[in-house]
Amino acid sequence: MGREVIVMVEAECGEKVSVGMLTSSPGEMPVVKPTDLPADLPGRLNTGPPVRMDGAMNTELARRGFTFTTAEWLCVNIDAPEVVAGIHAGYAAAGAELHIANSFSAARHVLEAAGLGDRFESINRASVELCREAIDAAAPHRQWIAGSISTYAAGHDRRNLPGLHALERNVADQARVLAVAGADLIALEMMSDADLCVAMARGAAEAGLPVLLGLICVRDASGRVMLFGRGRDHLYAGENVPLDEVLPSILERMPAGLRLIIAVMHSTAEDTGPAIAVVRAGWDGDIAVYPNTGANNLAGGWDWTDAQTPEAFAASCEQWAARGARLIGGCCGYGPEHIRAMSARLAGLQSEASCEGGACRSMTSVQTNDE
Repeated sequence: MGREVIVMVEAECGEKVSVGMLTSSPGEMPVVKPTDLPADLPGRLNTGPPVRMDGAMNTELARRGFTFTTAEWLCVNIDAPEVVAGIHAGYAAAGAELHIANSFSAARHVLEAAGLGDRFESINRASVELCREAIDAAAPHRQWIAGSISTYAAGHDRRNLPGLHALERNVADQARVLAVAGADLIALEMMSDADLCVAMARGAAEAGLPVLLGLICVRDASGRVMLFGRGRDHLYAGENVPLDEVLPSILERMPAGLRLIIAVMHSTAEDTGPAIAVVRAGWDGDIAVYPNTGANNLAGGWDWTDAQTPEAFAASCEQWAARGARLIGGCCGYGPEHIRAMSARLAGLQSEASCEGGACRSMTSVQTNDE
C-alpha cells in the first residue's frame, strides 16, 4: 500500500495552509504533489516550504557528451532541443518548481564572437519555450521559469566581456527576449564584481520581471566570506572582496522598485551556510541558494569524484532553509536525484515567510534611487 499525507504549514501570521501532498509506495522516496500553493511566484515565496529550484543544466549536458565553450554547446537549444527538454523534464519529475532556462551562454557578445549573432533571438527564445513545454508535460504542479543571463564570456574568459555600458544594453536585449518568450524571472548568474552586478541588474530591470542576483561566494583562510572574483583561470578575472563590505555597495545602486532576490550560487556546500548569514545580515528580502559540487575538469567537462551525495545535499538544504533561504536548488554537479532528495526533505518544512499585520510580505522591492 502507498501512503498520502497532506502537508500543512503555519505561516508566522498564524494562518495554516495546505502546501502539498507527500505520496510514496513502500521503498520509494516521497514526491511532493502541491495542492493549494499560490499561482504567482511572489505569493509562493511567502507560503509553504522553500521554493524548490532545479539542478544544473551544463553539467548534465556534459554527461551527455556536450563540451563547454563549443559551438555545439552554444547551439544545443536549436540543434538538439530534445536533449535540453529531457533534462528539464527530469527536474520537473523530481519536484522542481523553478527551472533555469538554458540561456546561460546566449548573450549577444558571446554568440557574435562565435559567429552566431544571427541566432541570438532564436537560441534565447527556444531556451524558455522548450523548457515550458517539457516541464508542463513532465509534472502537473505549478512551475516557473527563470531566464539565465550570466557573466560567461567568449572562450570562458571574462576579460572578453564588453564594457559596462555595452554589457548593460546586451543584458537588456537578452532579458527582453526571455521575457517575451515567457520567463517569469531573470536570473543574473556568476556575479563576482560589484560594478558588473549593478550594470547587469539595470539592464535586466528593463524587462519588468523580478531579478535574482547570483553571487559566487568563498571563505578565505580566516573564514571570512568573500565575493569570489579570482579563480584558477580567467573565468573569474577580478579580485576576492569581503562580501559584507561589497554587498551594501551593490544594494544601494540597484534600480529603484526592482523586485530582487539575492542568491548564493556556484559556491561549495561548505561555504553556502556562512554566506547566507552574511547576506541575511545586510538584506531583509528573499534569499536563494544553489551551490555547486565536484569540479570543472578543465577539458570542457565535469569531475564528480568528490561530489556531494543526494542524501547529504538534502540534509544541507534543510539547514539552509533554517537559515532563511526561500529558494533552494543546485548548480554545477547537482542532478535530478539530488533535486528529488531535496524535494522530499523540504516538503514538510514550515514557511519562513515573514508576516506583518496579518499579511505575508511579497518579494522585497529595492527602495534606493537609481542614480
